Amino acid sequence: MLHHVLEQGDYWERSECYCASCARIPLTEISPRSTDEAVQPFRRCCRGCGRELEGGAGRRLLQAPVTRPGFSPTETATIRTVRPEFYLASSLPHFSLGFPQLDSMMRPLSSRRLIVMKGDAAPAVAELMTFRAQLPLDMGGLDSTVFFIDGGNRSDLYLFSLFAKWRGLKPAVAMRRVATCRIFTNYQLADFVSRRLADAVEDHAAKLVVISDPLGTFSEPEQEERETRWLLKSIKDGIGRLKHSLVVVALASPNGHDDAVMEWADVGISLTSSRDRVQAGLVKHPTKPPTTSNFTLNQLLKSAKRGAPC
Repeated sequence: MLHHVLEQGDYWERSECYCASCARIPLTEISPRSTDEAVQPFRRCCRGCGRELEGGAGRRLLQAPVTRPGFSPTETATIRTVRPEFYLASSLPHFSLGFPQLDSMMRPLSSRRLIVMKGDAAPAVAELMTFRAQLPLDMGGLDSTVFFIDGGNRSDLYLFSLFAKWRGLKPAVAMRRVATCRIFTNYQLADFVSRRLADAVEDHAAKLVVISDPLGTFSEPEQEERETRWLLKSIKDGIGRLKHSLVVVALASPNGHDDAVMEWADVGISLTSSRDRVQAGLVKHPTKPPTTSNFTLNQLLKSAKRGAPC
């Protein structure tokens, strides 16, 4: 008798081949098989009566549960298993912008790290990071949704769509993986970040959180300095509760509180542009010394076309 498992559709099917003379089951096998594989007997003769099984074996099919049937045969069983592919974490590329001039300054781009960028080119870099986080791991992405807080109405849907088109993706599909929250006042920003952001990020399973132009909401001259400091502290504390996400803060417009926010950062980068040229400066890093790099904005944006990480 041959006892084996066939995988058909959404269920497993157990097929029993038995001796037509004595109905003894001589051997059992558990293995997923394709339907085009022929069922071959393991023994030419029945263990019970000694009759040749060729032409003298019957077969019956038994539908089994979705999971593999867990039966214990009395005879010796031959079990074939298929090992899933396994990759060492060190063999996978880390999240990157795909742009060496900035990647060398920011790395490692890992969870529980806060990167603060300031300058008029910061929103474009934030959009690029938002897009690349959706890419697969082997392409330097996070394979993740992104939670994007738009504090100064700085999100650039056209630029994001352009990144998607360059990579052969439908912009509407890519945008569905970005959860956007628009903020209009600094009180809304402080309340949301301090009380609701952690739960929202967890609900969306976002590995990247982008806060674009948060100080754009701090434009009320009559606001007392003490109150401003309290609001900023609430935002800082809320960011500190994000235990499993990389957080990027993009400070677009010059503001008197830029330095205060930069102090929160694990990595601080300045991005100043003149015409089409961008000067990037590493101003804060736990292990790297200050450094600078120059490139064109077009070079930065076209890096989104590259498939492999840098």
